[in-house]
Amino acid sequence: MYNNKLIASHWAIAGNHYCGDHVEIADSDFKERMEVIGKVGFQGAGFVELDLLHTKETYGYEEAKKIADANGITEIEVEVLDKWWDSSNAEAQQTKRNVFEAAEKMHARHIKVFGADGDCEKDKFIEEFAKLCKEAENIGTKIAMEFMPFKKDMNCIKQGLEVFRAAGVKNGGFCLDSWHTFMGPSSYDDIALIKPEEIITVELDDGYQELVSGSLWRDTCDYRLPAGEGDFDCRDFIKRVLALGYTGTIGCEIIAIDHRELPLKRAAARAYASLKQYL
Repeated sequence: MYNNKLIASHWAIAGNHYCGDHVEIADSDFKERMEVIGKVGFQGAGFVELDLLHTKETYGYEEAKKIADANGITEIEVEVLDKWWDSSNAEAQQTKRNVFEAAEKMHARHIKVFGADGDCEKDKFIEEFAKLCKEAENIGTKIAMEFMPFKKDMNCIKQGLEVFRAAGVKNGGFCLDSWHTFMGPSSYDDIALIKPEEIITVELDDGYQELVSGSLWRDTCDYRLPAGEGDFDCRDFIKRVLALGYTGTIGCEIIAIDHRELPLKRAAARAYASLKQYL
């Protein structure tokens, strides 16, 4: 029996939307989402930038935090920063300001970020990552880097470890997603290379070994399944992570066509059950 707190990742409860969709605001009202996932058993929730801005407009962050707390949702995850190292990228810097504001006012546990894709020299990236972690520390949160198979400079566990250790940070590390681990150049054996404190959060989801759409990106957005419904050995993945001594949060970043068509209560229950079967 493990006591890791469980996060209802944004896409698992957002409704009929996917990452990269032109509308990333959840179909359901913030208060309703917090009530539903709290009753199901989750202790945390994830939010993307546009949904955060909508929440700010409709409730205000302070009131939203009270609503979340009242429903037992104390672990707040906000996302996602991309190109955050490029001070000349106005859009990326505005996203950073928006996400950091939400993180500070909602007392977020961590902020999810992406890595470079051949667009930032390694030494500069490490330097900027250290700065980002310091900024996060100043508002009481952490930085969770999500490596992905299609990111040239951050596509595996080993690349992430190189950055974290060179940066010398204590509040920065992995968002360790089973999808990206299985579908990329990492192996489950690489998990043993990680120190537990180098994992900020974990995401447990599933998929098919052979691409359904013919595109890794489209499968990532349309066929990222609840744990236990695909070809990944999710039990082995989470067993290896927990064997490190990891005691942090575990989310379920389900991004699948059939899942996003479900009503909120069914989607939340399905997502929660997908995690609890292994914990």
